[in-house]
Order: sequence, then C-alpha cells, then structure tokens
Amino acid sequence: MARPKSDSKRKAILEASMDLFAARGIGHTPTSAISAAAGIAEGTLFTYFKTKDELLNELYRELRKEMDQEMGDYPFAADAYIRLRYVWDRYLSLAMRFPKRLKVLQQLRASGRLLKDAEAPNTAIMELLHTTKEAAKTGGFHAASAELLVLLFRAQAEATVEFIGAHRDLEVESRELGFTLIWRGLTGA
Repeated sequence: MARPKSDSKRKAILEASMDLFAARGIGHTPTSAISAAAGIAEGTLFTYFKTKDELLNELYRELRKEMDQEMGDYPFAADAYIRLRYVWDRYLSLAMRFPKRLKVLQQLRASGRLLKDAEAPNTAIMELLHTTKEAAKTGGFHAASAELLVLLFRAQAEATVEFIGAHRDLEVESRELGFTLIWRGLTGA
C-alpha cells in the first residue's frame, strides 16, 4: 500500500520550483534541481507530479489561488471604475510584494505548456471580464473583446510594476498614471 502524500513535501516542491524558475527560468531548471532544493529525492517529485508540465500547471493554479484570496473583499456592487481600480491596486500590491511570483506567472503564461483548465479564469480575471462586458453593453467602454481588454489591463499593470520596481520614489504617481491610462483607454474619457 502506498504511503499518503505529504502536504508539506508538495508545498516544498512548489516553493522550490517557484524560487528556481524565478532565478533560472523554466527551461533552465531541471527537476533534479527542484528536488534538491526541496530536500527530496527526484523520484519523490514524480510521486507528487507525474511530469514537469503537471508541476508547472499546478504551480500556476496555486499562484492564481493566491490572487483569488486577495480578492476576498471585492466590491461586487460598486461601479465599474471602483471595481477596476480595486483589481488594479490589488494586482500591483501583490506583484510588488511578491516580485518572484509575478516573474514566474509571466514565464508560465508564455511557456505554452499550460493546460486549458489551468488557464481558466480566476476570480480577478472573471471580474475584469464581467466588468468590461457590462460596461461595453452600457456604452461605458469601447466595444472591444473583453478578453483583449483584460490582456491590455494586465500588460499595463505589469509594465507599471516594472517601472515602480526601478523607481520606488515614483510609486504613487506611477500607480495613478498607469490606472488613468487604462481607464481613459477603456472609456475614451
């Protein structure tokens, strides 16, 4: 009979993966390095994740769950401006608090190795989609694909985080300008 899997080992594998992916990149991080960093045998890694791709997908899901947890007090009843601003501020704050996580999320999205279920929208993305679709119907936003607007939103947020990382003294102004550009782009106002 197989031993039950340890949640602490699973977490150690995911943390080691994230640290190494952030430092070396996904393509330059063999499973042997992940196992060593997690303090387990390489065969043990494959007990938890059958393939490296399965590990990548699970790490992506976990990172997105963290974002969902940050959305616990999302202002569902507020107007589009307040809802988008809420997501903007939370996204920037998380990305600045956990820059490695953002770096790994970007790599995972660009890897071409994520399964469709791993890419399924999380709460933040669902709310962005809902808000942009709702506002486009009422004439509040440009009538563009909601998915495109979400990608533009994320790109602007990530560019803003990158700039703030290099210019900490300009954080307040950069947050405001970044959101203003997004809002004006969406509304034409």
